[in-house]
Amino acid sequence: MSYVPDIWAFDYILAFCYIVILSIIFYAYKRKKSQIDSNYEYFMKALYIKIFGGLGFMFLTVYYWGGGDTYSYYNTGRDMLTYIIEDPLERYKLFFSSVENMNWYKYKFAFNRHDFLKSSANFTTVKITAIVNMVCFQSYVVSTVIYSVISFLGVWNMYYVFCKIYPHLRKQLFYAFFFIPSVILWGSGILKDTITLASVGFLVYSFMNIVIFKRKRWLSFVLIIIATITIASVKPYILYILYPCLFIWVQSNLKALIQSQFLRRLIAPLVAIALIVSSYFLTDQLSQSAGKYNLDRIEGTLEGFQTWHTTVSETKHQSGYTLGDDMDFTATGILKKIPAAIEVTFFRPYPWEVYNASTLLGAIEGTLLMFFVIYLLFKYRLSLFRVISKNKDITFLLLFSILFGISVGISSYNFGALSRYKIPAQMFFVIALVLIVDKTNKENNSIF
Repeated sequence: MSYVPDIWAFDYILAFCYIVILSIIFYAYKRKKSQIDSNYEYFMKALYIKIFGGLGFMFLTVYYWGGGDTYSYYNTGRDMLTYIIEDPLERYKLFFSSVENMNWYKYKFAFNRHDFLKSSANFTTVKITAIVNMVCFQSYVVSTVIYSVISFLGVWNMYYVFCKIYPHLRKQLFYAFFFIPSVILWGSGILKDTITLASVGFLVYSFMNIVIFKRKRWLSFVLIIIATITIASVKPYILYILYPCLFIWVQSNLKALIQSQFLRRLIAPLVAIALIVSSYFLTDQLSQSAGKYNLDRIEGTLEGFQTWHTTVSETKHQSGYTLGDDMDFTATGILKKIPAAIEVTFFRPYPWEVYNASTLLGAIEGTLLMFFVIYLLFKYRLSLFRVISKNKDITFLLLFSILFGISVGISSYNFGALSRYKIPAQMFFVIALVLIVDKTNKENNSIF
């Protein structure tokens, strides 16, 4: 299933040619935009960081780990594309099919992959990989480059709108968006995590366009639909957390835009109720079509994740963790484990919990992040929490990162899996810290 894709010297030459062509196109775009917008200062650097991350992940997969899910996505996508090309007028319908309607035994590209393709998330990733392969001459190396560019576009657009709000933090935000090693590594290769990270970036970008900047509304609306469908097909549980957080953030922004205090008090409850109701119905609709991620089955799904990742850690020498021997996946049991889940997502593995090279990176990141958070708590104390409660953007970023961090911390039970699953939470959390430091410094300066 995870056999090594054919990689030849020609693949690297072809990838180099693609990078040169992409560099020319993006540089021309950046040069044009920079004449009227200073927020494009780090555009090319961000692109190269993402490409470097994708190729780095590819090299580790091929020459160090010797396999992984990325092989399955690429190989199945390549074979699916070959199958479609044989009769494109008839077989293109596969791109619009769902797993519920598929009899995999009649498709030759699905040979020995029936169980793998039964997952809607896997099938969606395979379809995206097949589309990418159309413009890559079915090269694994070039496909990796294109995946990294897709991730770059999603993350860059989110970075861009934050720079429009906080232009004085352009450099600090650049580090937060593009210099977290785990996000670079796991969010740039041929993986589901790359697809969802890019989609989350496009979603936030589009919401900010519509609500704050009143620009590109039709494009943003289309991007919201595409990103929502993509995430719902790959990892719908992200939307369970992201959309309610976005709606709370939207409500805060709409309230801030109303100048009249009387109107604000009158309209705010109505807007809040409307957003809560719409959030509930959206989440309910997503849940009904989410298969194993259906909210009614979530307890069993979380328990299944724990069992599977624990088995993997024990049989394949990966670094596992527990949140205690008394873990149960009822609502009460999950609430009890919230502090431990936050700790494991953002601050672990600790250095003494590292048993292989792949978790060493997470240990370094977690240790640095923990010391920085402790430093902020001691330096700013109560003013830290006052700033968080007063700034709607910080509230949104922290709310999503902590809730999402809890969900992946409780479900992973394996540091290798957690390092991939947590990258949206990790990125949002670091962005929030950048804004917190800026706002707290300003507040303290204004006091003195």
